Amino acid sequence: MSDDESTLTTKFRECEKAIHDFEADDIDSMALKPIIETLLTLEKHVDRLDFFSTNEQFEEFPSSSLQFLLIPAYLGLAIENVPAELDLRAQHLRTARTWFRRFLERLLLFGVISFKLPFLDEDGEAIPDPEEAELPQRNHEVRRTERIRRAEARKNLEMALEKLQIERKRNNDESTMRELYIVQLRLWAIKAVSELDSIAEELPLAEHMIKVRSGAATHTPAKKPPSLPPFIITKDEQQRKVFGLGYPSIPSYSVDQWYESMQQSGRFGDMSKPNVVHIDGQDGGGDDDVPGSDEDESEEARQKKIIFDDYKDTHRRGWGNTHGKG
Repeated sequence: MSDDESTLTTKFRECEKAIHDFEADDIDSMALKPIIETLLTLEKHVDRLDFFSTNEQFEEFPSSSLQFLLIPAYLGLAIENVPAELDLRAQHLRTARTWFRRFLERLLLFGVISFKLPFLDEDGEAIPDPEEAELPQRNHEVRRTERIRRAEARKNLEMALEKLQIERKRNNDESTMRELYIVQLRLWAIKAVSELDSIAEELPLAEHMIKVRSGAATHTPAKKPPSLPPFIITKDEQQRKVFGLGYPSIPSYSVDQWYESMQQSGRFGDMSKPNVVHIDGQDGGGDDDVPGSDEDESEEARQKKIIFDDYKDTHRRGWGNTHGKG
């Protein structure tokens, strides 16, 4: 582990402890404010050092670096829960939503999760959010069933994580550490989906309260909230323009189906890929049906692969985002 990564790890562990303490009601939400600043700084360093290059596969990332994939999820939770005036509540919710989505997109990009993200279309492009948030039109019974399933999934993943933490204390080998981080990432994927559902329900109410306070009859255009650090949004959007999501195929699983497939395998840290649906609409059939073969790829997917291969030839690992390097 390099000196840079060692320093980042120390800071990250401090933030992680604060997040866990908040979830356990051991600290007040006001304590999240400095944590947000530290996490933002950590994310900038991770991006600058190009820890998670799109030129590489997940298997190529060092196990010690995988923990940093959690930073956007921690940012989402902290920003969602930090105290704010009513006028800023909607802005906080939108910002938290962006971080949770970024977290899930990264996991999907690197194959850690394999379920369809509702905010992406069939080509992996972001679906624009409406100017005014609307309450989700969902059956209450369906919503209740989903919450029960997600709660069960979280409980089982937490139990698996605890077992791996105990195992790691007994035998601190790399394979145990890697499996532990994969399970932790998947646990937070379930949490992120639940938090996004909560934000979808609260955001329309928060926006409505702002209108009530300011007087809806004036129809004063709302000021756009400050954007997230541009290096993050710009990088993600540029990748989408060149590579789509960077994925030659898209998942057909719902989050519940994805969890059930892991549960049946008995190992939540297993990185084998479930069935996917190719962009051209053909069903995937497991390891024998490898995305990227000439017979199964659409012309568009083949062209993206050619562009991506050319990109990898001219951009070595570490090239990444040179913003801030002078």
